[in-house]
Amino acid sequence: LRTLSGSRYDLVQRNNNIILEYKKQDILSLNIPHDINGTEHSTQKIQLIVKSKYGLDRIVWDDSALRSQGGQIQHGGSQSAQDYQAILPA
Repeated sequence: LRTLSGSRYDLVQRNNNIILEYKKQDILSLNIPHDINGTEHSTQKIQLIVKSKYGLDRIVWDDSALRSQGGQIQHGGSQSAQDYQAILPA
């Protein structure tokens, strides 16, 4: 027979090897071309590949280096948040 009077101070035998299976979810993936080539002041479409779990409203570009050279990035005018074009500098 087993008595419980002395066992109340014993350590509880548990399986402490907890394994958590967690996969990092990709919320947003944005692929842009490495190079955009063209002649001076030409307008080149930026081919974006966007994969988003929740959709995409807009993209905020840091084009200060491009603007300082006389170029710019602007929205293409469609309703798509992926429609952008680059105006190349001189």
